Amino acid sequence: MKNKKVLKKLMFSIMALSLIFLAACSSNSGKESASNGKAITIKMANQVDANNFLNLGYENFKDTIEEKGSGDVKVEIYNGGTLTTSDETTAELLQNGTIQLSTTSAYGIANSIGANAFNIFDVPFLFDSREQFYTFLEGEYGDLLKKEVADKSNMYLLGFIDLGYYSILNGKTSVKAPSDLKGLKIRSSSANLHLSTLKSMKANPTPMAYSEVFTGLQQGTIDGVSTTTPLIYGDRFYEVNNHFTATNHILLLHGVLVNKDFYDGLSEDMKKTLDESVASYTKYAIDLVTKAEKDAIEGLKDKGVDVVELSEEERKKFKEATSNVAKENMDAIGQENYDLAIKLLGELK
Repeated sequence: MKNKKVLKKLMFSIMALSLIFLAACSSNSGKESASNGKAITIKMANQVDANNFLNLGYENFKDTIEEKGSGDVKVEIYNGGTLTTSDETTAELLQNGTIQLSTTSAYGIANSIGANAFNIFDVPFLFDSREQFYTFLEGEYGDLLKKEVADKSNMYLLGFIDLGYYSILNGKTSVKAPSDLKGLKIRSSSANLHLSTLKSMKANPTPMAYSEVFTGLQQGTIDGVSTTTPLIYGDRFYEVNNHFTATNHILLLHGVLVNKDFYDGLSEDMKKTLDESVASYTKYAIDLVTKAEKDAIEGLKDKGVDVVELSEEERKKFKEATSNVAKENMDAIGQENYDLAIKLLGELK
């Protein structure tokens, strides 16, 4: 037993040293490219499998920047949770330079660097449409988010995408009202507003790493999962749960983040190439997720899943049930951030 403990500690130490070595090598990559013309390597990481729409977006970025870079840029993508198992870990790897560019969720950024302004995006039913969501991000609030990241971390925020609207899948019953969720153990992220939202819907929110969800559903550790519609379909959770409700209560923001040391070490021409590639990627990724959402609904129906698309009256019940979530979590959001968001959204209506 003692030998096993020693071996476990030794393996952990080796892994830690490996990450530090990777980070040290990665943090110098941008500076080397600027000074001696060496090819730049950009490492990216995500938690989804190779065929998932999020990873397909990463592949598009890889193709775009490698073509624009004319052989001076190489992108390595680590998918399927091989390098990161949470949104917070992704942010950590970005900050220490183990990876150079990736996307992570609003709550992952908020939790990692203490930028509460990002938590506004976890307020349920805040936005009327995806169009309004992006118009909002293109203005004053988006500028605030970029400043928060630059001021509070070793990262820059280069752009925004989304991973789709949050829905609920479960293996117990058809859900058309919050009362139908009573007592069900529904997987949630660890974000406070996500937990509060599910609790206000009468569910029993159960935090769990995303990579463990399929097994959790399969083994009955959880009764269901709350995540985005494209992820539910793309990661085949319907194979073990067959009741789906398109609650559309949160549109999951992902920020496109780059390591600050890496970016600052690039030549001006290479910065321009990177910025243009990110702009092209974000447009592609938004189109991709919009299509993935529509395809997911049709795909779930084709698989024989009980698909509930809420009527306006049914949706109103969920909205009313979650109406106090923002107030209950104002410390996490920041009153000034909430007031600014409501003001700006009022101007968009």
